[in-house]
Amino acid sequence: MSVRLFEALQRASSFLEKQNVEPGVAEVLLSHHTGWSRSRWLAELQTEMEAASFEAFWNDVERAGKGEPVQHITGVEQFYGREFRVSADVLIPRPETEELVEGVLREIDARYPDDRPLRIVDVGTGSGIIAVSLAKELAGRRGAVRVDAVDISPAALETARLNAQLLKVDVTFHLGDLLEPVIADGEPVDVVVSNPPYIPDCERENLAVNVREYDPAAALFGGEDGLVLYRRLADQLPDVLREDGFAAFEIGFDQGETVPSLVQAAFGPEWRGRVEVQQDLNRNDRMLFVYR
Repeated sequence: MSVRLFEALQRASSFLEKQNVEPGVAEVLLSHHTGWSRSRWLAELQTEMEAASFEAFWNDVERAGKGEPVQHITGVEQFYGREFRVSADVLIPRPETEELVEGVLREIDARYPDDRPLRIVDVGTGSGIIAVSLAKELAGRRGAVRVDAVDISPAALETARLNAQLLKVDVTFHLGDLLEPVIADGEPVDVVVSNPPYIPDCERENLAVNVREYDPAAALFGGEDGLVLYRRLADQLPDVLREDGFAAFEIGFDQGETVPSLVQAAFGPEWRGRVEVQQDLNRNDRMLFVYR
């Protein structure tokens, strides 16, 4: 038995609303199953879905109703104006991280106007959104740019490599723990960027079900106080960052004092550099820039 598109959408929207799923998920799933843009299926609402197509659509609606992120169902998410592949092995991109990418690009333009070659390292790359976006944005915009990306998860690196391939950028990927692969190769770095896990373990039960149950825990939680990865990154920074280099980290909204203190302690009392906390669009502390 076939169903017209508007009936399928109406039934899905009503079902998901009762499950407290955010508005718009039904539309995303309809676009996914029809292969049409929103404007296209709006013009085709009287078109009938074949029974098999509706069944597949409804199966995914039920998955969303149980809390599974729609990005895991469709396998894609938008980030910085581009479509990225995602999976259960990687953190779903958040809008705040787009602000981190924007901030890094702004700093590169301000600090390195001479078109000199640059080396950028993305630590804990996950799906590769930061590394790939930076490589894409800087391609043809300045001289030679080498972008490296590190992750401890082989599955995450598979997704990141796929995104680099699909978006046609050259990124060098390393399987390893934080900056250890970079320290091992001995070559200094101009820019270190990272969105590490920073949620305290005790906050696990306070997270939304679609985050707590479906995002990989290793990409969310930063130990008892949320600072475990920052401590290790801070300790490694002096070993890799050039004298005129900078680092940029995404931080939790309540970590605007603790993370800078960790960085300052790692560089020591004689350090002449500085740290700067920047807020996101919601006026929460969100980005930490470290200027060596």
